[in-house]
Amino acid sequence: MVRKDDRGEGKWEVLTKAAALVSYTIQITDNPKIFNPAHAKSTERIVYLARDIYHRARVANNIRFDGKDGKEKLEERRRLQNIAIEECEQLLSEIQIAKMIFHLRTKRVEYWGGMVETVKAYLRSWREGDANRFRQMAGRKA
Repeated sequence: MVRKDDRGEGKWEVLTKAAALVSYTIQITDNPKIFNPAHAKSTERIVYLARDIYHRARVANNIRFDGKDGKEKLEERRRLQNIAIEECEQLLSEIQIAKMIFHLRTKRVEYWGGMVETVKAYLRSWREGDANRFRQMAGRKA
């Protein structure tokens, strides 16, 4: 168990921020004034990416690495975090493409992209926090 003072806000914040990203993404892609419903196939990938980022973060959060198979569990958790980070980059690309195709306002793209960048930063911070915690745990066992 990790003491409350030793816990980083990263893993909880990333889930909250990723959930907000999914919600916002679904809201705007479902808005026919922003995204033409005739192009629903184009927006589907955007929604799937946002959902996948959130789902991977949740699954990674449920992987504990404090047992005897801790290194393998940490590697799986890190793999999911890395995929979510990569998906953030893909989502940023899709947002840029959507800006050109659907003529999204720059202010909207900056806000939406900022949400993605925030989630990506929290994922990276969480990943690094895990690595530091694992090193500390390994140091105590030695």
